[in-house]
Amino acid sequence: MIRKNLDLIIVGFVVLAIVMYDVTLELLGELMHLVFEGFHVAFEYVELGIEEAVELLFHLLDVGEIIEYLFESDRHGSQVVTFYILVTIGWFGFYRLSKFVPRLWASFKQMALNTWVRRKTEFELYLLSLTIRDKVTIGVTAVVVAYIASFFVM
Repeated sequence: MIRKNLDLIIVGFVVLAIVMYDVTLELLGELMHLVFEGFHVAFEYVELGIEEAVELLFHLLDVGEIIEYLFESDRHGSQVVTFYILVTIGWFGFYRLSKFVPRLWASFKQMALNTWVRRKTEFELYLLSLTIRDKVTIGVTAVVVAYIASFFVM
């Protein structure tokens, strides 16, 4: 049942987020802070691991002086190599993301179009099945609910 009505649940949450925009912005800010803090901690761990591996490689191969000469650095040769490794990993990640996002966007657009057509057809069939009395009752109920809701929104 949830899978069948997932689009209605999403629309309900979007409407709720619009009506309660101050709470939504607060939660969104906290969520973004949490996500960026998690990314920062993960980045620090990866950077530390790469830097330790490069330092170990420098000592095992005894190439510290060569790297310092090539990159024109003093004693921070491992940090320079670590930086270039991280830049390479970042560019590779952005490349993969640039290949993945357009396909994801196309599938999302197709899903939204299919959902729109299905819900529109279901609504039209439902309206055609109603009597005039039921249609008037639904219309009056919608107007009364909108009128009462206007007091809470203003």
